[in-house]
This record gives sequence, C-alpha cells and structure tokens, in this order.
Amino acid sequence: MDRERNHTHVTKTMGSLCAMVAVVAAACQDGALPDAPASETRDSAGVRIVDNARPADDVRLPWRIGPDPTVSIGEMSGDEAYMLHRANDAATLPDGRIVVANTGTNELRVFDASGVHLATWGRAGEGPGEFTALAGVAPWRGDSIAAWDSRSRAISIFDPGGTLGRTFALESGNRPDEPRLVLGDGTVLGSASRGSGEGYTRAEVTYELRDGQGGVQLSFGDHPGQESFMSTAGPIPTFGYLPFGRTLSEAVWGDLVIIAPSDHYEIRAYDRSDGSLARIVRRDYANRAPTRAEVDEAIDDALARTNLSGQRLEWTREGYRAMPLVESFPAFRALLTDDLGHLWVREATLPGMERPAPLWTVFDTEGRALGFIETPADLTILEIGPDYLLGQTTDDLGVETVQVWPLERSGR
Repeated sequence: MDRERNHTHVTKTMGSLCAMVAVVAAACQDGALPDAPASETRDSAGVRIVDNARPADDVRLPWRIGPDPTVSIGEMSGDEAYMLHRANDAATLPDGRIVVANTGTNELRVFDASGVHLATWGRAGEGPGEFTALAGVAPWRGDSIAAWDSRSRAISIFDPGGTLGRTFALESGNRPDEPRLVLGDGTVLGSASRGSGEGYTRAEVTYELRDGQGGVQLSFGDHPGQESFMSTAGPIPTFGYLPFGRTLSEAVWGDLVIIAPSDHYEIRAYDRSDGSLARIVRRDYANRAPTRAEVDEAIDDALARTNLSGQRLEWTREGYRAMPLVESFPAFRALLTDDLGHLWVREATLPGMERPAPLWTVFDTEGRALGFIETPADLTILEIGPDYLLGQTTDDLGVETVQVWPLERSGR
C-alpha cells in the first residue's frame, strides 16, 4: 500500500476580520502556533467545515528534521537481510522494532530500533503466512502485527514473535475487498473499485469499515478514484492512468477516516461510528490545467524509464498521447496523519516549480493550518511519529534504504 500515494480551485471567502482574530486566538489557546494562517470554522448540517488561508511562501513551521537519518537499513551487497527490494512499506512497533514489508521477496524483515536485523517472517507462496503479492504491514491491536496481500487480499496476523495466528479476508461477492488501512482498534478499511472499458474511465470506489473477522460494520459510500484510459484502436492496445490524473487518498485521523479525492484542496473526514461526513478541511489553493506540451513531456519522461525501443516505443507513445487532458493538476499529492493527531498534506509540484524538497502543509487536530514544513528530498514518508519520520528512499545506484529521521517539534 502506497502511503504517499496519490481540481478546480474553489476560493472560499473568509469571514470578517473580527471573526478571524477570534478564531486565531482560540487556536492559540488550543496549542496552535501564534503566526499560523487565518482559519474560519463553521457548522453546516452537522458537518464541521474549516476554511484556511494559504501560509505565506517563505514561512516554515519552527520544527526541525535531520540533518541526517539516525537509522538507515539497506545495503548494496553483503547480508541478504539488508538488501532490500521494493521495500514499499514499514511500521514501527510499540517496543521500537521496525518491520519492513520487502514486497520484492514477499517477506517481513524485522529490525531492532538501531537497524540490526532480528528475524524474517513469511515468504513467497500460497500457504499460511505466505504471500503472493505482499502489500503492507501495520501494528494490530495488542502486540500483534498485520500484513496483507494485494493479490489474494488476505490479511495475516502474526504475534510479536512472528508466529502466524490467523488469516482472514474482507469477503464481498465474487472477490474480497482490498485492504487499505489497518486501524489500531482491530478494524480494517477495505475498498472495492469498479469502472473499466474503452476510452476514458474514472473508477468508482466503495469503502467499508470491517471488523477483525472481515465482517462489514458500516459503509463510507462511493468515491471517485483514479482516471484511466484504454484504447484498442492503434497498432497495440494502450492502457494507463492519465498523466497528472486525480487520485484518492485515505488516512485515519483520530475517530475519523479521511477519504479525499485530489480534485480540490478539500479533505473530507468521516465518522467511524456511523460513516457520516463529519469534517471538511479546505485551504486556499491556486490551480490551472496542464498544457499539451507539459503532458507530452511527462509521457516522454515516463517512457524513457522503460525498456521499450523502436516501433513498439513509438506505438506506445502514440497511444498515450491519445489520452485526454485532465481538467487541472491535482490539488495535493498525498496526505498522512501523525501520532499526535496532526494532518500532513503534501503539496503538488507543478511543472516549472523550483522545489528541491517535498513541501507539506500541517494542520492541527481540528483542521486549522499551522504552516509549511519541508521533508528530506527523495524520502517517501511511511509513518510520522511524535519525534521521528519513517520513510523509504532509493539512491542513484538503485539501492533502497528504510530510514528514521529525527523530528523536533518546537513551539507546538
């Protein structure tokens, strides 16, 4: 499960100056920073709506990351346990151990808090505790660990020593739902996607909260997913996601579940007790549509990273350039929540922007914007703790590492 995965701007009129001052004063009492952007909070039909001004470009939160990782797991050669291959997910356990989902080998590799390999759980296969397409890992209630498979869609629960306890699926019709998030109380957010066919398609995704046996507790309804295009008219069939297409992100935010398309800078959070929409967080954002030249350049860059050549390369390029242009760039790239209840939203980087490091807007527990923070370049963040970032990066030689970076939250 990709945690940093991936528009028309709607400008919201802010309230009066007095209302802004009152809201900011209240925010300061709740622990928000005194120089945070202005916010306005209101209720509409039982939904809490928080409208935020955009932080100033040159203003950063007084939080500090780095300058170097304190733990780095991964080597080019040597002990196989440290040679990572598609280490797409990782999680920190309550005792400080780090479990890495090494999806390229369908193994869970367990390291101590300093990065020393302790054990390897699971393996490739179709038996109990084995994986055909390992997708993610997360702490389960108590001291257990959950890992799930994107192909079989089975969730395996291991005890702290790596012994398999049980395996279950989110049964739904002909095919189980896909596990998307494992929640700390032993429930699972699952999804089922529909939509395919010739031409342009935008998937429709249904989300359900499942119990620890896979049974349905409640539904969060249908949501627009990724945009794709399929054509069989050319010399070879073409299928792919639209360049700069809209995506759908999920996260757990306290007692809420976020399900947010990236069409607008509008984060929608739903009540875990009944599935109703409970909160909408918005932030001012300027957007535009991509040009034909920008899309063509993105296609060329993507094809340059493949092993296609000759006529097949040109046919593929022709097929991709037949894709329609999206209406506008995504309003944001990814979102995460941290262990203290903050919401982190990664800013989209449009063509031509000079942005050497990922830029995030951080919101407090109620959805009020606190300001911007930059995270280490090329680090895909998987988890944000009270005083650390856990992430994955790949160097120029293709060597993958899972790293822990220190995070100091001054002034919170």
